[in-house]
Amino acid sequence: MRSRRLPMPRVLIWSERARAGFTLVELIAAILVLAILGAIATGKYFDHRARALKASEDGTVATVRQAISRAITSGAVTGNAAAPATLDSAASGTEASPQSPLFSGILSSPVMADWRKTGANVYAGPTGTVYTYDPVTASFSTDATSGANGGQQAQPNQPPAMNLTIANAWVAGSPNSVTLGPNTFVGSGYALNNGVIELLDPTSDFTEAGRRNAITGTQVSAGTFELQLDTRLTNYWNQLNYWQVYLVKNGTTMNLSGNNFSWGAQPTGTKLLTRDYAPDSKSNGNFYTYNNSFTVSAADAAAYDQIVVVMSGTTNQGQILSWQNVSITKK
Repeated sequence: MRSRRLPMPRVLIWSERARAGFTLVELIAAILVLAILGAIATGKYFDHRARALKASEDGTVATVRQAISRAITSGAVTGNAAAPATLDSAASGTEASPQSPLFSGILSSPVMADWRKTGANVYAGPTGTVYTYDPVTASFSTDATSGANGGQQAQPNQPPAMNLTIANAWVAGSPNSVTLGPNTFVGSGYALNNGVIELLDPTSDFTEAGRRNAITGTQVSAGTFELQLDTRLTNYWNQLNYWQVYLVKNGTTMNLSGNNFSWGAQPTGTKLLTRDYAPDSKSNGNFYTYNNSFTVSAADAAAYDQIVVVMSGTTNQGQILSWQNVSITKK
């Protein structure tokens, strides 16, 4: 009787195949998988490196801008609020090093790795972005612009003649208070530096009740108006930065320190027309221009006497909050 041949166990089949090695198709597939994984890893490496360079560059730029602002503020104490003439004395095309540090004119002999000076007041960062320092406007920026969220990076210009009166309160229509008008401001906790209204460093820890306000305005009339202003800040997440437009009756006292003009507030004698703020994406130390339109009805023009822009903010130690080129135009 012929014996029946049983099928070979599956384990033995795989064992024999393993001893035989991989087929050509399997080898090609394995090489392709490894190549893809290698490409992904290489791409992620360069992506992380680019992000690290960008973060380092942004940090240096913010530090330089802060140092420029501090130099102006320190000079104001001695009666010279002009911006520094230069940021350092390193020769053009010189790499940063302990012997030739960049930005040593405003910082304490730093070593800015991967930065170089390409011309008079012109610097190239680790990402290749070129920054120019303008001693007239005290700006340290690129020529790039951004229009997202309604804000476009402000271009350097000659600062207009401005007047800032320091006061804790302002009374609308009072002969004892400043008459608001073009480039005429009243503020608490601010200083005027080369055409820029700078919020001074806080004297106590950050609190929302410790916000400071600066105001400007014009006489009221019926019609449509446009507010334009430039503002800059360095840290959206623990700074306040916003502006609001009010109609104000004569005799109304506007307290410019504390929490009197919190977001959306309408103190007695006022009516809120519009409000806006600088978003997180614009909190990089650059000036950005914002525009807001609003309309005053004939009834409101008869009931109120002035249009007042309230610019509010707070800072922690070393942060920057600034305003410039604030104007109200009737269309």
